[in-house]
Amino acid sequence: MFVPRTLAVARGLLLLLPLLGACRPARETVPPAETPGPASDLQRAYDLPRTDVAWTARDYIKARDVLVRLERERPELLPRLDGPDAALMARLTGLADIEAAAGGVADTDELLAFSQAGADILHIYSARALTRGEYGREYVAVAVAYFKLGVLQFEAILAAEKLDEAALRANDVRREAFVEVRFQLARGVHDVLASALALPRVIDPAYTAATLTPIAADVAPWFLPEERDRILDLADRLAAAGVPDPDLATLRTAFAPDREAHPIVDAFAEEHREFLDKKEALFAAVAAGDLAPVDLGREGEWTRWAFPEAGFSAAFPLKPNAQKQSHTATDGVAMTTRMLGLKQAGRISRLASCITRAQPIAGRTRDDDVKSIAAMMHLERLRPITVEGAAGLEGSLTTDTAHGLIRVVGLSDRTSCIVSIDVPRELARELEGEMRRFVDSFRPAGFRD
Repeated sequence: MFVPRTLAVARGLLLLLPLLGACRPARETVPPAETPGPASDLQRAYDLPRTDVAWTARDYIKARDVLVRLERERPELLPRLDGPDAALMARLTGLADIEAAAGGVADTDELLAFSQAGADILHIYSARALTRGEYGREYVAVAVAYFKLGVLQFEAILAAEKLDEAALRANDVRREAFVEVRFQLARGVHDVLASALALPRVIDPAYTAATLTPIAADVAPWFLPEERDRILDLADRLAAAGVPDPDLATLRTAFAPDREAHPIVDAFAEEHREFLDKKEALFAAVAAGDLAPVDLGREGEWTRWAFPEAGFSAAFPLKPNAQKQSHTATDGVAMTTRMLGLKQAGRISRLASCITRAQPIAGRTRDDDVKSIAAMMHLERLRPITVEGAAGLEGSLTTDTAHGLIRVVGLSDRTSCIVSIDVPRELARELEGEMRRFVDSFRPAGFRD
């Protein structure tokens, strides 16, 4: 489950969601009736939106639902830019289409649901590119479309909610959320360019630069001067990688040192830099192994490891990594995720994690949270479980290449834990006992948030 920092940051892009209250289901929108055009085999089999008419936000959400299903059931059918479903990818990643759909949303709730759909699609393609070495061009195109949607969302929410400097200074939660999502946007753009340099055989540098340049002027105002400097450094390295001069010139102009930042970025420059410093310190600490799990002693040939300062534990065959991430939920409430993870050769991954909200969701119980997480993960063959008095659900998830056993446990109305082990599908029966042993080993006793 633990992956290189590039993918970890790509997953962090999923945080580019709201500065507002919890997202409610978007209102149904009905596209105008038109004569149906030709549909591909994939569209007919999975009831995807038509590609011969403009999409609404609801069409993107519907497409997301299908892509999530494909990733789980038939990943080889995921659309490509130059495959039989190129028209579908053109709708998914077309910047003009994204802008038109965002402009047609009924309210901010629908815009947030649209953005969440974009985040989910990006997660699918980023995982394929950064861990499997495939779908590199699609990853870039989806990421750029998501950045465009992120800027549109920023502007729409700030305007609709009248979140000027005074409003943000008066509301700690919204201000902190704004600071974090701005960081995620800037970091995301940087890391897409950096991934092209790190994985040029998968993510073509010239294609990446050409795809990003149309939104360079849109995203640059949300960068701090030092972040723009990093983009300029990447542009120099991209030049050595053979990126055409016109694209480099566009990047350099958009991110020039004298480029004016958005006024709201300037207003909170100190807060942005403080957050940036904390994130860089965390990246360095994780890389150096400063966040170390606690050895609680041997259990047969395995060892029980606990998360430092939190107390939850599980038994691992080798020492796991420990990570702690702070982020913001879709309703603007601060969240902390603590993880113990171990990825071994042979595609065997173990993860024990607990997610804590600063405040519970009004009207929701711990059981509601457990059911919501299980549904979001598309777990199958669910059964109720109890772990040291805490109720939860256990289920499995099988893809074309892997089989996972997952437990979701609700510790309180603020904290839920997920324990999972993934193994190659062909070894699932052979490793069934080992999978069961790992998930059974999870102990939340002593959890401190």
